Amino acid sequence: MNPRRKFIKSTSLLVAAAGTFGYHVAYTKNNMYSNKSVNKKGMLQHNVYFWFKEGVSEKDKKGFENGLKKFLGAVKEVQEYEIGIPAGTPDREVVDKSFGYSIFVRFKNVDDHNVYQKHTAHDEFINNFSGLWARVLVMDSEIM
Repeated sequence: MNPRRKFIKSTSLLVAAAGTFGYHVAYTKNNMYSNKSVNKKGMLQHNVYFWFKEGVSEKDKKGFENGLKKFLGAVKEVQEYEIGIPAGTPDREVVDKSFGYSIFVRFKNVDDHNVYQKHTAHDEFINNFSGLWARVLVMDSEIM
């Protein structure tokens, strides 16, 4: 094989490999579970939405947010968590932006979720902040 063809072939393979690696990195950055090399099948995702009572101050909401971080950080069974607020997506009939905060908590399994439910940090969070919310909605999902 002449040197020019060899160079083109080598460069093509290098570009193809870089493109594949680049795609993998981009996918990894956008995949919320990808930072852990764990089989997620059977994991539990605990989704909780909170609606505040009328008149809850921004200071109280910030305290609530800090309480969430403290509580979720104290439970070793929590694999990952995210705290959210309603997004600025366009209004549609199927979109509900009426909640104040949401949390998305992932556990290895239902047993770890059950430990979380009975954890003293969970009880402390409820005792400290339940006076702020008018409604709480929980939706648990097993990851497929």
